[in-house]
Amino acid sequence: MVDAATYVSELEGKHLDSFRQLVAAFIASLTKENLTVPDVLKLEMRGVIEAIEVTALWLPDSELDMKLALAGRAGDCASHFRLLGQRLEANGLSPTSFDARHGGYSKLFAFFRSLQTTEERAAAGFLTLGGLNLTRFEALAQWCQERGDAETAALYRGRLSDDEQRHADGGRELLIAVAESEESQARARRTTYRTVEVVGELQDPALLRKFLSRSVKK
Repeated sequence: MVDAATYVSELEGKHLDSFRQLVAAFIASLTKENLTVPDVLKLEMRGVIEAIEVTALWLPDSELDMKLALAGRAGDCASHFRLLGQRLEANGLSPTSFDARHGGYSKLFAFFRSLQTTEERAAAGFLTLGGLNLTRFEALAQWCQERGDAETAALYRGRLSDDEQRHADGGRELLIAVAESEESQARARRTTYRTVEVVGELQDPALLRKFLSRSVKK
């Protein structure tokens, strides 16, 4: 068994190619489906709301360090939701014109709900999802820039990425602190791989279109 710091470093490195592949496929889907910047903002707002709900789910039975990390993430996500709504309004759509909670919880939420230990939650919700989001944010910033929306691109490269990097860094420290046995390292490893798998499934263009078409308030 390797020490916790080495284990976490290796775990991060193993997923870099997967992150790039997932994000490339996501950007290709946006282009193929002729989605717009407002569409992407709606999808982002849905993800942010679900992230808040995950933190609320994990808070009661988490240890103190994880509680504080979750509280910080929830606060940032609430700010992100408002910032994304402002960008949506700047693109001509009211944030109240659609329901970010439409369709209920995703498969990723269901998976995260099953995670019980600090190492699982830190590995999946902070380290893995955080790393994937950082890769995705940079790609979306470029995508928005190419469509003439420099302000939304700046939001992705600035506030969203800065906060996500801080939470991913915090998750790394949380995981290093608890991944001290073969059992804990194995649990964390399983959750990282499953997180990547589920995110890939959620990028199905049909699912994206279904949410966008049905979440509009009548």
